[in-house]
Amino acid sequence: MNETKWLAGTDGDVMLDFVADRLSPRQWMLLAAAFTRRLWDLLPVGVLQDAVEAIERAEKPLATTARTAWIRKINEALPAAVAATEQAQREIVKFADPDAADQTDPVLARPNQVVPAFPLFAAASRHARNSVNGISEALEQAAEALRGLFAVPNEQMLGQVSECVGDAVASRQQANRSANMALRLKGEGDELADRAAGAKNKHLERARAEETVRKIEEAGAVQSDDLGRVRGDRKHLARFLREIVGNAFTPPDFDPAWRTADAVGVARSIFEARTFDRMPILADALLEADCDSESILRHCRGTEQGVKEQPVHVRGCWVIELILDRWKPLPPLDPNAKPRLRRTRFEDLDIGLPFDLGDRG
Repeated sequence: MNETKWLAGTDGDVMLDFVADRLSPRQWMLLAAAFTRRLWDLLPVGVLQDAVEAIERAEKPLATTARTAWIRKINEALPAAVAATEQAQREIVKFADPDAADQTDPVLARPNQVVPAFPLFAAASRHARNSVNGISEALEQAAEALRGLFAVPNEQMLGQVSECVGDAVASRQQANRSANMALRLKGEGDELADRAAGAKNKHLERARAEETVRKIEEAGAVQSDDLGRVRGDRKHLARFLREIVGNAFTPPDFDPAWRTADAVGVARSIFEARTFDRMPILADALLEADCDSESILRHCRGTEQGVKEQPVHVRGCWVIELILDRWKPLPPLDPNAKPRLRRTRFEDLDIGLPFDLGDRG
């Protein structure tokens, strides 16, 4: 690892290996919270979103009693959150009738009747049901990530949180694909029902409907791309590390005189409200304070040199932390340190308290 690779790299695992032994507990917490923010629009307003906010705002690891309380609140809030999320998804796909997903044959007035569009309606209902179940699974996986936020802040905690977040992202994407497929199949069924009402050969029309279902489902099928997911997670980690750690090789020069009331006020308001679109305003406030640090000003304006992708700001942004006097440079590398062994499996997670505090529902 060198400075160029740190600034332009996309393999967050390699970058993490370089700094993991030197990260503070707060930085581990902020990294994990940044991953859970990928699920923000999935989390309902209330306890589940508040849990992320609590970790982002904590300046040191929470006491065991506080962590236990948060996990309990997440468990207690989850059933209602799942029910609300399922209902919202049901509203999206209700046109495709998810409650008919278990019906294997149409309801006919005569036993010898043929319903040409039934295969389309049945497939639409099945995918609609899958979309409701999938969004429920996504929220359950998101809640698992939130519980992980309250583990002992370290690499194992981050690995568990990022894995659960990745699972939830994949489940949500699949739920959305199922919803889109359900609505398309229902539309095709309605068109066929109108078209085939007077058809002489209804068996032929039904065969065509079955073929349409096959083609639509094949077109909508997504092959599992585990390698792509791993690369995506590493890319997210790389961006979060640069945002929270800053330049791991060259700490910024910062004059405390630049912490004017205006600069501190802007920085604090950005942190509190997550209004990162105001970062250029912070750069202006720093310039008025005679700040001449190119790295700081460029980070605020999103014009950093040597960086392929401009920052996606999160709580823990090193410039904000620096102005609020919470940022510390990384300790120097220990030349006698033993090679690190990365552990990210769930069963290796040391949460320091019961991870599941009993019945969640």
